[in-house]
Amino acid sequence: MEGLADRYADRAVRSVFIYTREAHPGENYHHHQSMDDKRHNARAFKAHSKIKRQILLDDLEGSAHHAYGLPPNMTWIIGRGGFIHYKSSWTAAADVEDALEKIIHFQDNRIKEQLVPFYSERSAWSVRDREQFMQGLERAGPQAVEDYKRMLKKGSAGKPPPPDTPRQVPGNFYKPKDDEPVSG
Repeated sequence: MEGLADRYADRAVRSVFIYTREAHPGENYHHHQSMDDKRHNARAFKAHSKIKRQILLDDLEGSAHHAYGLPPNMTWIIGRGGFIHYKSSWTAAADVEDALEKIIHFQDNRIKEQLVPFYSERSAWSVRDREQFMQGLERAGPQAVEDYKRMLKKGSAGKPPPPDTPRQVPGNFYKPKDDEPVSG
């Protein structure tokens, strides 16, 4: 995201990072007990991850995180006037860049091409760099690694749902059993 922020800085795009909570707490980076804890962890994260963007700290209650829906690694693109151009529950730089290009095209050509914005939702996929993810857990401490291993053993991650599980997609207007559109 740093390269993306640099490439778009001269195009009226401001990119900030909101540090909400410790995603994988451990002995080295624990749950925040104070704003000093949070500030310390955010500075360590900024240095380790070579973040150049401004980092804003959420309060200890997570007010900003709650206001934006609680996903762990989200990205929002909000235009002047508060129009939400893009929101994603997971940050993928290529997807964000694609959205930025389309938003800039819209801003530059909306009158000439008579463009009208509309809202849509879609899903996307990313591949986790397991080695990098595990390094992050190890940096947090042995407890973070053990918590992740325990979660995997419980089967709450990494296994697909049973084939007879109805789809749980928001806005799904199809019957789960026969895939016939619901009329009405």
